[in-house]
Amino acid sequence: MMMLKHQKGFVLSFSALLLLLAMNCHCSSAHTQFIVGDSAGWVIPPYPTYYTNWSHNHFFRVGDSLVFNFDPKFYNLMEVSEYEYEHCTSMEPLKVFNSSPAIIQLNQNASFFFVCTIANYCCLGQKLAVSVHQRTHNNKPPSPSPSPSPSPLPSHAPPPPTPPLPLPPSASNSNGSAGNPPPSSNTTNNAVAFGTNFSVHLLPLLLLGFWMF
Repeated sequence: MMMLKHQKGFVLSFSALLLLLAMNCHCSSAHTQFIVGDSAGWVIPPYPTYYTNWSHNHFFRVGDSLVFNFDPKFYNLMEVSEYEYEHCTSMEPLKVFNSSPAIIQLNQNASFFFVCTIANYCCLGQKLAVSVHQRTHNNKPPSPSPSPSPSPLPSHAPPPPTPPLPLPPSASNSNGSAGNPPPSSNTTNNAVAFGTNFSVHLLPLLLLGFWMF
């Protein structure tokens, strides 16, 4: 009796495990529906790379779908080749969609290209290119490439520059004061000449005074 209870419990546990595995497989293989342009929809974009940036921010797998929401009075939708996508032409469109919402099934591992052919809206950026990847249980959106790390700083700072040596002090005399330069020979000669001239002119005056007295 006890063995029967253990076998019954084992069967229930195994069934629960299988159910969890089935649910996990279902979740991993679920298809995603992408709203092109998110809340903005399919319109003239605010800047030319708006839909390009939107596509780069999403990861598309086989089985997913695109939903284009637009006003048919002002916009349309065409699936075109890569050449016509690049040149904003629609001479040979692959598919034409004139009603909204337009739902596009991404049913193969390939690239899909879409444009609006009203006026010059495609040249203004109303065009979309998506790359669809093969669906597997392990594929994940590619992570952004890491930014390059800055160059490491040097471990030791360079030595400070050597200050210039001070100039030697000027020579001083024995009393500590700076020595005065000796008088030049020209100054001495001038003094002797001045004394001689003064004596020559003063001698007659002395003789005149002596004669008067």
